[in-house]
Amino acid sequence: MRRFMMCMNSFFALLLMSVSIHAQSLTNRLDALLAKWNHKDEPGMAVLLVRNGRIAYRKGFGLADVDAHRPITPNTQFLLASVTKQFTAMAIMVLAEREKLQFADTLAKYCPEFPAYARTITIRNLLNHTGGLTEYHELLVGKVEDENYERSSKSPPATHEFTAIEALQILSRQQTLRFAPGEKFEYSNSGYVILGQIIERVTGQRYAEFLKETIFDPLGMHDTLVVDERNQKVPRLALGYEKRNGEWRDITYTPENHIYGEDDVVSTVNDLYKWDQALYTDRLVRSSTLEMAFTPGHTNDGKEIATHILKRPNSYGFGWFISSLDGDKDVEHSGGWSGYRTDILRVPARRVTAIVLTNSSNDEVTDIAEQIVEVAGKLL
Repeated sequence: MRRFMMCMNSFFALLLMSVSIHAQSLTNRLDALLAKWNHKDEPGMAVLLVRNGRIAYRKGFGLADVDAHRPITPNTQFLLASVTKQFTAMAIMVLAEREKLQFADTLAKYCPEFPAYARTITIRNLLNHTGGLTEYHELLVGKVEDENYERSSKSPPATHEFTAIEALQILSRQQTLRFAPGEKFEYSNSGYVILGQIIERVTGQRYAEFLKETIFDPLGMHDTLVVDERNQKVPRLALGYEKRNGEWRDITYTPENHIYGEDDVVSTVNDLYKWDQALYTDRLVRSSTLEMAFTPGHTNDGKEIATHILKRPNSYGFGWFISSLDGDKDVEHSGGWSGYRTDILRVPARRVTAIVLTNSSNDEVTDIAEQIVEVAGKLL
């Protein structure tokens, strides 16, 4: 018996040593991959890797505020930009399960101020980006922006700041669509702004409060919020930067910053870990409903939606791009706005997720997330 116990102790000691070496190897490889953004005097990023339900790697690089020399940590808050769309889609799915709406309902049912074409646009079209709507940004500010449109977080606010309701109103005044609903995929921020307004009209609550009550609070995402026209304080916000004339410039502010539904959720990598894990469960909606988010939509001719936004062939569900990574299905969404670039990449079959939040105009963020998943795969 004593010899058996000694053997078992040796076995567990070797196992623990193997796990330790494995973790060290993963950390070293990811540190090397991300060293390029680990500058003490520049903007950077927060990164998190999840494997089998556990955090395998979590670090902050660079500065959240260059002038104040405030470092980025896993608790630093970032504007998620279009990663917001998956939360809007989840809120719509929650309402569908509560029988407050149906995916086949038309835009006209909830927004009767739109022209007759609203009777041909469904909530599913809005979720799938097949509605044919004009981009609200072009209608609000035109196709050419002033060079100071994106400016410092410390600058005085614009004379007029646009709201989500105003975006809806200007969209409702458009007499024609870009194409017939369901004819094709065309990425649409307008569709998700409208979904945000439908959530408010159905619930009688602010979009921000409904997401807090229905998603953020139940999951313990206490550092996650929607910043709307009330301009809520975000105590640990990373400022957004862009390099201009060789210098990092704070461009956190624009007059469109409080338009929500397609944007405006602020979060941390720590909170997004909780979100990722909830997506393996039925805590928010039934698994059959959730699967719709991860299932390719179809155009009117019955073909799967095909997009060219990612470098890999991909489709779109409800708030998620759907593709394949080394033979396994993955779901992903990136975002970018006014000095922020973000990405969440999930490979459910491997129980692997990479989350990358940056506070610079870093166009490599999607590639970074993919490389993190690849490194994790090689060490499985």
